[in-house]
Amino acid sequence: MSSRLDLAEHIRRLRSDLLQRSDQWENASLEGYLEAMAAWIEAAPHWYGNRGEEMPAEAEWAYFAQALSAAVVHE
Repeated sequence: MSSRLDLAEHIRRLRSDLLQRSDQWENASLEGYLEAMAAWIEAAPHWYGNRGEEMPAEAEWAYFAQALSAAVVHE
């Protein structure tokens, strides 16, 4: 993922996958998905470590947080 537009397209693909295969999603509700996302973000250093990788140091956490908050009211 190398751009803001790549991220937007990735999110659209996730949405499409949810609409087509929600029965295969462990966290198909918004409530479950957001809780799982929070848990994964907390555990991310371990996830990367288990893969033998380092967690990206330059993550744009504030941008992602703003996008999540803005989507509450954005049409």
